[in-house]
Amino acid sequence: MRTKRKHQDMHFLDENGMVACNPRDREAAHRAEMEGIATQDPQVVTCQKCRAAMRKAREMRQPRVTE
Repeated sequence: MRTKRKHQDMHFLDENGMVACNPRDREAAHRAEMEGIATQDPQVVTCQKCRAAMRKAREMRQPRVTE
């Protein structure tokens, strides 16, 4: 069943070339690249799952400092 959306979400490719919202699926990364819906620019990502994965990765790299 196809969605009725006019535009597809832009997905984020991580440093390994995998889609952030589905990092174990190489085929998903390939499809996203071939369909032109993959980017490494975090400012243009529209996929909510990719944005959440990017936020989680950023938080893991920069632990919060509490005083």
